[in-house]
Amino acid sequence: MRVHDLVETKEYFIGETKPNFHVIYEKFENNDAVYVDGTVQTKKMGVEEIIQIFRGDEDTLCNVKRYCIGKDYPNIEACLAKVKENHKEIFI
Repeated sequence: MRVHDLVETKEYFIGETKPNFHVIYEKFENNDAVYVDGTVQTKKMGVEEIIQIFRGDEDTLCNVKRYCIGKDYPNIEACLAKVKENHKEIFI
């Protein structure tokens, strides 16, 4: 079973986006967990960093777009620059 542990999160562009839009950074530690002989054994699968754009309020958020850092973009700054370039409609 794959286990995704959220270890860090941060909201970017606070006060710069239109109401009900959120740009969220999330960092996950991924592990593979296997039950063997009465114990759970885990194997580290690596770290995953993403930035997601959400639309909605506190009760319901819908994913607008997801960007993978390290896979599609070399770092957070490059990813945030792409968000500003590609999603001008969410900014004030």
